[in-house]
Amino acid sequence: MSSHHMKLALSCVAAVVLSAMPAAAAGNIGEAVAVIDQASTVGEVGERTLAVGMEVRLGDLVKTDSAGQAQLLFKDGTRLVVGPNSQMKLDKFVFRSGATENQFVVRALNGAFRFITGDATKDSYLIHTPSATIGVRGTVFDFAVTPKDTNLLLLDGGVNMCGNDFGCTRADVAE
Repeated sequence: MSSHHMKLALSCVAAVVLSAMPAAAAGNIGEAVAVIDQASTVGEVGERTLAVGMEVRLGDLVKTDSAGQAQLLFKDGTRLVVGPNSQMKLDKFVFRSGATENQFVVRALNGAFRFITGDATKDSYLIHTPSATIGVRGTVFDFAVTPKDTNLLLLDGGVNMCGNDFGCTRADVAE
């Protein structure tokens, strides 16, 4: 494997229990900039078929079918691609330009994703999966999630990946 591509694989059996965000906290946090085949959101306004230009809101569950894909652009410049047969919950988003208390938290439930950080401070980003938590440090990476495994392909930057039952692994792309 080249120095610019690093694969981390963590396997854990335990599932993470996360509380749902209250519906009253929902607000527009980004939009769909590309949609292929079938993708939808489920949130406080019910289930909607996702289309280019449609907003995504805090608390939404974004899901795709077997051929579906969606690229989301968030207000802080973060890009997230949701691959086929995938589900991701948009748990927390706070962004104020230049602020240090920004937060971007998602819960990847199942499927394949690409994550590209935006303008928030790098420690603002967290991705929860059933088997791990990924802390982002100025990064581009792909990751795949099943109920028992989280596999990550680091393309640029660095991550901290912590399994639910054991320690953390830090990885950086060699310059």
